[in-house]
Amino acid sequence: MAGFGTIDADPRPPDLSVIIPVFNAEATLGHVVDDFLALDEDGIDCQVILVDDASTDGTARLVERLAAQDARVLALHHGENRGAGVARMTGWPEARGRYALFFDADDILHADVLARTLRRLEAQPQADTAMLAYRYERGRTNTGLEMSYQDTRIFRRLLVSGTPALGTPDEMADLLLVTNYPWNKVIRTAHFRAVGLRFGATKVNNDILGHWQMLLKARRILLCDEVICTHIVETHGANITNRFTDERLQMLDALEELYAQLEAQPALRQRHAARFWELAHRLFLWARERMEPGLVPRLDERWARLIGRIDLGDYAELRMGRAPALASALANHLLA
Repeated sequence: MAGFGTIDADPRPPDLSVIIPVFNAEATLGHVVDDFLALDEDGIDCQVILVDDASTDGTARLVERLAAQDARVLALHHGENRGAGVARMTGWPEARGRYALFFDADDILHADVLARTLRRLEAQPQADTAMLAYRYERGRTNTGLEMSYQDTRIFRRLLVSGTPALGTPDEMADLLLVTNYPWNKVIRTAHFRAVGLRFGATKVNNDILGHWQMLLKARRILLCDEVICTHIVETHGANITNRFTDERLQMLDALEELYAQLEAQPALRQRHAARFWELAHRLFLWARERMEPGLVPRLDERWARLIGRIDLGDYAELRMGRAPALASALANHLLA
C-alpha cells in the first residue's frame, strides 16, 4: 500500500501512523508494537510513535530499545505523568502516515480488520474517519465480549445487514453517544491536521473531545461493525476506568471543555445539544454510583454548575419533545 499518495513533501510517507501513549506497560507494549510492525506483511508501511508518560517501571527503557531496533518506531518521553490525552497530542505532530490510529499499549489489534479499513478508506476519498466495533476482555479471563448494549444498538440502527455505511456527520450523529474510545477510529491524517484535531488534557475522560471532533469534523464517516480492537480492562489496578478518587472530578472539566466548543458554534450546539446532555448525564450517573462517598457533594456541585450553562432554547426543546425525561432530570438536580 505504501507510496500511493503523499501528505507532505515526503515522496513515500508511511501508510499508517499509530500513536500509543505508554504508562507502566512493560509487560504488553512489545507485543502491541510487533503487531503493528507486522502489518508490512499485508503491504502496509506503519510508523509507530510511542509516548512514554513518565512510567515508573522499565517501560521507558523498553521504549528506547524498541526505537533502537527498528527505524519505524519513534520514542518520545514526558518528564512527568500528564495523562493519555496529552501524550496523544505529544505524538500527533510527529505522525507522517496518510492515516492515523490512536491505540493503547495493552490492547489487542485485529490486524486483518485494520488492513481492510485502510483499503476502504482509499476507495472513499471523502471519508475522513472510519469507525469500527470493539470487544472487551475484563481481567484477562472472559474473552469475546461484545460492545456495550448502548453502543451495539447505535451500530445496528445505522448499519443495514452488517454492510459498511457511509454518511455525513449529521447522518451519523448518534455515533457521538457511542463510548468515547479513540482506538476504534482510523482517521485521514492530512484532513485532521488541517482542522486541528485535539484531545483533552484531563487525566480521565480526555477522549471525549477527540471522539466528538473525529466525528463532527469529518467530511464523511465510514461505519463498519467489524472488530478492530479487543480492549483490555483489568478488574483491579491502575486502569483509568477504576479510578474514582478526586481525579474523577476532572470528568466535569472534560465535559465543560467540549461544551465550550459547542457554545462557540451555536448552530452546531443546537443540532447536538440533546446528545451532549444525554452523554453528560449518563457519565454523571455512572461516576456518582462509584465515587468515594466524601467526593459526591463536590461532584454534584460541579454537575449543577455545568447544567447552569444550558441554553434555554435547547432546554425548551428537550422539555417539549426531544427528551422530556432528561430535561426533568437536569432541572431536578439543579433545583435540588
